[in-house]
Amino acid sequence: MKLIKELGNKFSNLYDSLTNADSSWENRTYDFYLIFGQKDEGKSPWITTNWKSDFEPFFDLLIKKSEFSKDTAIRVTKYKPEKRISKKNNQEFVYHSEIKLGRLKWDNKSHDKWTVPNNTENYFQDFQLWTPIWTITEKRQSPPDIYITFSNETDFENNRKTEFGYFIVIAIAKSLNLDSKPILRELSERINSKATILKTRRWGKPESIGNWTFVNWIQDTFSNGIYKGQSLHLVDFEKLEFEPIWEVIYRQK
Repeated sequence: MKLIKELGNKFSNLYDSLTNADSSWENRTYDFYLIFGQKDEGKSPWITTNWKSDFEPFFDLLIKKSEFSKDTAIRVTKYKPEKRISKKNNQEFVYHSEIKLGRLKWDNKSHDKWTVPNNTENYFQDFQLWTPIWTITEKRQSPPDIYITFSNETDFENNRKTEFGYFIVIAIAKSLNLDSKPILRELSERINSKATILKTRRWGKPESIGNWTFVNWIQDTFSNGIYKGQSLHLVDFEKLEFEPIWEVIYRQK
């Protein structure tokens, strides 16, 4: 009987461990923000001067609220234009090759490495930040305390019709007990975002509510397909329906 009881306890503990890991990944709740940036390319967050004055100080306030702030990691994708000659017709064309940036941290050295001095030299595509780094989240069996991503909504040739210039996703774990609204409201005022909106969302739970649908995890949130199943750029921005699903933190003035 004693052996059976011990085995039962071991299986029970194993089940609880797996269940809690699953629960931790899928059900961890966040303050989930979307920020729609202005179309003026000179105001983009990846431009060095803008990043240092208008974005990094506010994001830094958020990150420092996590015990893993020093374990923050960044991934960035950007390209440089190169003139090449086509083998097919011997015509010159522009090819965009990816710039290898190596490992990026939350420090000035990395910021100087991934930001760009202006919006003409290189093409910036996207930025992604995890606090803590993804390797630690795997060991902890829990998604990050803070997740931030932003993307350039224009294409290489700037031919795509856009309703906003960049798209920011910010997720802050509720367990941090951080009142992030004042910080992100001030950020939004500083950049005069077209809109900054907030709702509660679980990291790994798809959801559909009203006109808004999120089919995957928070880290899979993009501007395409989340509103009436189509790109947000296909809808007149002024006609987007945020409330009551979202709390509007800021609207451009």
